[in-house]
Amino acid sequence: MSAEPSSSAQASAPTVVSVAPSKNGRTPGKAHKSAKTALRRSYISPSVKTPFEKRMEKEKAQQAAKQLEKELKEEKENERQRKVNIIKERRARKEEKQREEELRAKMSAKKLQRMKKREGRSKKING
Repeated sequence: MSAEPSSSAQASAPTVVSVAPSKNGRTPGKAHKSAKTALRRSYISPSVKTPFEKRMEKEKAQQAAKQLEKELKEEKENERQRKVNIIKERRARKEEKQREEELRAKMSAKKLQRMKKREGRSKKING
């Protein structure tokens, strides 16, 4: 019989469940809730999650690429400008040559007119 009362004593005794310790006097009845931690934001962009040094290295690489691209563009533009200048100079020389030829033709035509005039005078006088 001694075994029976002990089993009934165990059945009548409430079982104690350990609860999380309250944090700085949490509201009664909330002891079963766990302490809150900082929210882990998974929606943050990977660029923010990467270390600062890695971001700076990546930015330096991008800046170097931009600088190289800029230099290549400048070289290309300078070459194009040089070709344009050569073409302009060639056209200017051609125009000058054409103008000089026209002047020579005009001068020779005037000279011919003068000579014909002189011939006509001499023929009239002599003739």
